[in-house]
Amino acid sequence: MGITVVTPALPVIAQDLSASSQAVQQLLTLYLAMLALGQLVIGPLSDIIGRRPFFLAGAALIGIFGFAASHAGSIESLLLYRCLQGIGAAASLSMGRAIIHDHFDRMNASKAMASVQTIQAVMPLFALTIGGTLVFHLGWQGIMGLISASGLVLFSLSLILIPETHSERDNSLSLRAIWQSYGEVLSRPVFCGFMLVSAFQVGAFFALNAFIPYAYDAHGVSPLAFGLWFALTPGGYLIGNLCNRFFMIERGLERTVLIGCSLSVLSLLLLWGFYDYASVSAIAIALPCMLFGFANGFTVANATIGGIAAAGRHAGTASGLIGAMTMIMGGVGGAILIGIGAAHTPLVGVIGMLVMVCLSACASLALYRNASA
Repeated sequence: MGITVVTPALPVIAQDLSASSQAVQQLLTLYLAMLALGQLVIGPLSDIIGRRPFFLAGAALIGIFGFAASHAGSIESLLLYRCLQGIGAAASLSMGRAIIHDHFDRMNASKAMASVQTIQAVMPLFALTIGGTLVFHLGWQGIMGLISASGLVLFSLSLILIPETHSERDNSLSLRAIWQSYGEVLSRPVFCGFMLVSAFQVGAFFALNAFIPYAYDAHGVSPLAFGLWFALTPGGYLIGNLCNRFFMIERGLERTVLIGCSLSVLSLLLLWGFYDYASVSAIAIALPCMLFGFANGFTVANATIGGIAAAGRHAGTASGLIGAMTMIMGGVGGAILIGIGAAHTPLVGVIGMLVMVCLSACASLALYRNASA
C-alpha cells in the first residue's frame, strides 16, 4: 500500500510544494530504493539479533515518519521522510517472510506465504482507489496520515501477537559475520535457484507494468478501459495464489514452481503470437496477461519460501536477499525494456519478458531435477 497509495497524489504534491515532476517522482523511486537496500542490511542483522525487534522498529518507522510526512513543508523534507518509511517497510517485509519461515514447516510456510501474496495482489487495487479518494477530500496529507495510522496499527498488533520466532541466533555482531552469512547463503545452489526464479518472475511482472499501458494506448484503449482490462492480471495472480494454497503445494514445491514457470513462458508466447498473427485487441492482450498473473501465483510464494528454507540458520539473510533482488530486477528490467523501445514497440517488451521467464524456467527445471534425484 505504501507504494501505490501515493501515486494519485503526485500531481497535487507537485503543485502544493512547488516541485518539479521529476522531484515528485522520487517519492516512489527513493522509497523503492530504500525498500531494496534496507532488506539487504536488516535481513542478516535479524539472524544475529532476532526478528521481532526489526519488525517492531519497521512498523514504528512507518508510523512516525508517515505522521512527519503529513506535516512536511518542502519536497526535500518529504523525500527524507519517504526514505525512512521505505526503510521501515523493508524491515516489515523481510521480517514478515522470515517469521513465516521460522513458525511453519516448509509446506505450511508456502501455504501461509500464498495467503500473504493473495492479500498483496488485492491491496494495490484498493490502494489506488483509497488514495484518489483521500486526495480529493483531505489532500496528499491525508494519504500520509493513512500510512502513519497503518504503521501504528501494525506496531500495536505485532507488539501483542508476534513473539520472537528465531531461536538459533548468532551472537557475533560484526561486519565480518554479516559478510560470512551472505557468502554461506550464496554458496547454496538451491537458494540461488529459487532466488533467480523469484527475481526473474517478479522482474517480468514489474516490466509488464512498465510498458503494457503503451500497448493498450496504441490500440485505442482509453485509460478507464485500460484499468478494467489490466485488472485481470492481478486478478489472475490472486486466483493463482488461491489454487496454489489449496491444491498445488501438496504436489511438491519444486514441481509447482516448474509448472508456474512453464505457464509464464506459454502466456508470453501467446501474447507474442497475437501480435504477430492476429489483429491485436484489448482482449488479445488481457487474456495472456491474466495467464501470466495466474502463473506468478504458482511461483512467487513458493520460490520465496523455498529459498529461505534452503538458507538454514541464515533465513533472515535469505529473506533480505530475495526481497532486494526482486525489487532491483523489477526496477532495472522495466527501465531497460523502456530504454530499448518497449514504449513505442510493445513487442520488444514482450520478447524481453520472455527472455526473463525462460531463464526462470531453466532455474526451476534445475531445482526440480535436483529434488527428484
